[in-house]
Amino acid sequence: MSRRSRIAAWCGAVAAAVLGSAAAAPAQAPTVTTVLNNGPTQARYDIVILAEGYQAFEQPLFNQNVQTFLTALFQKQPYQTFASYYNVHTVFRASVDSGADHPELSPPVYKDTVYNASYNTGGVVRCVYIQNTSLALADAALAPANEGRVLVFVNDPTYGGCAATFACSYNGSSMTEVQIHEIGHSLGQVADEYDYPNNTYTGSEPSAVNITTSPTGQKWSIWHGSNGISAFQGAGYYLYGLYRPRNNCLMRTLGQTLCSVCAENITKLLNGIVQTIDQSTPAASSVALMVPNLQAFSISHIVPAANNPAIGWKLDGAIVPGATSPTFVLDSTTLSQGAHSLQVSVKDQTAFVRSDPANTMTDTHTWQVTISDPTAAQLRVPSFTSNLLWVTRGSPVTFTTEVANDGPAAAGPFTVEYFLTPTTPWTAQDIYLGSDTVANLAAMQTTTLQHPVQLPWRLLPQVYYVYAVVDRNDAVHESNETDNQRLLALIGQAGPCVTKLEYDDPLLYPLDSATVSVGAGGSVHPTVVAPCADPTATLYLIAWTASGTSPGVPLSPTVTLPLNPDSLTQIGLGNLNSPILGQFLGILDAQGLGHATFALPPTSGLGPMQTHFAAVLLGATELFSAATNPVELVLGM
Repeated sequence: MSRRSRIAAWCGAVAAAVLGSAAAAPAQAPTVTTVLNNGPTQARYDIVILAEGYQAFEQPLFNQNVQTFLTALFQKQPYQTFASYYNVHTVFRASVDSGADHPELSPPVYKDTVYNASYNTGGVVRCVYIQNTSLALADAALAPANEGRVLVFVNDPTYGGCAATFACSYNGSSMTEVQIHEIGHSLGQVADEYDYPNNTYTGSEPSAVNITTSPTGQKWSIWHGSNGISAFQGAGYYLYGLYRPRNNCLMRTLGQTLCSVCAENITKLLNGIVQTIDQSTPAASSVALMVPNLQAFSISHIVPAANNPAIGWKLDGAIVPGATSPTFVLDSTTLSQGAHSLQVSVKDQTAFVRSDPANTMTDTHTWQVTISDPTAAQLRVPSFTSNLLWVTRGSPVTFTTEVANDGPAAAGPFTVEYFLTPTTPWTAQDIYLGSDTVANLAAMQTTTLQHPVQLPWRLLPQVYYVYAVVDRNDAVHESNETDNQRLLALIGQAGPCVTKLEYDDPLLYPLDSATVSVGAGGSVHPTVVAPCADPTATLYLIAWTASGTSPGVPLSPTVTLPLNPDSLTQIGLGNLNSPILGQFLGILDAQGLGHATFALPPTSGLGPMQTHFAAVLLGATELFSAATNPVELVLGM
């Protein structure tokens, strides 16, 4: 047979041209038979074989032709390795006559058949193809198949075959080789490798994987040096200018095996359709798992053992180390409450495939797992508001916080804390605005908290964010620990010209009282706030006393330092800017702030007592220009 009969483009063009004019075959009811069933059609590769030119009494002949073809197909690689991936169905509709049309004969011969098969399709004598494609498509659709892979066996002894929408073959002695070649086109999307009838190819690079314009065969370089793969000139109907992977292949000559390049493409396309994971347990894709239970997940697959299937598991997208068996046990106590994803994959590591960038040789199955805990509460902040939006330094503000517990368990006790920050997100180093304590909040209940605060005196004219943070230390066991906060914005404005002293320390509120242990030592940061003072000509001095704040020391007619001097005051004045009293004498910065540090070592020799700090401003024109309020420092055990 001249292999021009298998030129798909010619056959398809002619078949389309005659589609509307073909004579209709007898409307006899077809018989649909599944001859090979390896699993559900949605998980396997289905082939449908149509009978053309068989009279009713010849149905046994058609059945035998099908069995002969399947026996030969599954003896040839890669079909042999993946035989269990296929389902095969037949549709038999009897024709009035046996055979096919032969318009090339003199006189021409015409037969009354269901699909009107004809030789000489496209002007190629041995290209046998059907013309009543509409009926063929309708009959093929009767079979339980999804892929539309349709073969047609033509009951005619004259050598021939062609492939376009359908892969057609005569049923003579070379039937099996012809059909296997033709499904190389329809299943494997590989091109013909024979080199006639044309001379020299001058076109662009072909899309088919097994022919190329490259004399080195770069397209299949991964196969070079194995199984006879190199680059051989003459392919795709051209003697020159196109190259094939192997000297000979079934896509070039009947009776040959498929080369590695063709076999690889057929294998990948097959696996891109077949679901190799056969069964999964649990069968449902959504699984509810309650703490503290375990849940076993497992799969079975059809990847041949000789292909060294590799199994892997991923939990929430991360590979689970060491999980390589078909079964995986999930421990609910190791996961957070809520939704999780568990995925298993099976990779076919067959030697037929060396390059698989699309991962067609890997099949996956995913379960959505929801973890719940009857002992867990679920706290959230539905609402967080402020009575003021525009604020100044030292403003009194009241926050209103709504806290809900979605259950199923009660929550308590827990705290709601407030943080002021110029940036997002908040940290524990930001300005602390105190806390509220909730003793208990039943499931499905909501509580509303009123939290009055005084904003810090060091507030600058800029946008600030206030966060209400529920159960920061996770004292309450919750199903979701990530939704326990809410924020609001405050707009800071220039405030009054004040002279104040306050602490600037994390998690300290109110800002005018602090405690340091005389046994363990510790530090605090008294901060002078004088936004209207001249930062280039104003000094500040922080004094210390253990004798109270009233009546204080008059320093000028308008300035009174609110401290009663004592020996601690003398010690402080004598050790300004020492390691203990760091920056207790200094110059205000550009924002009118003076940052000091009181660092008490554990070996100071001081005993427990109540002390106070207060600061005074020293100006260029007058010695004492202002004094601050006192702040408390408790030296505790």
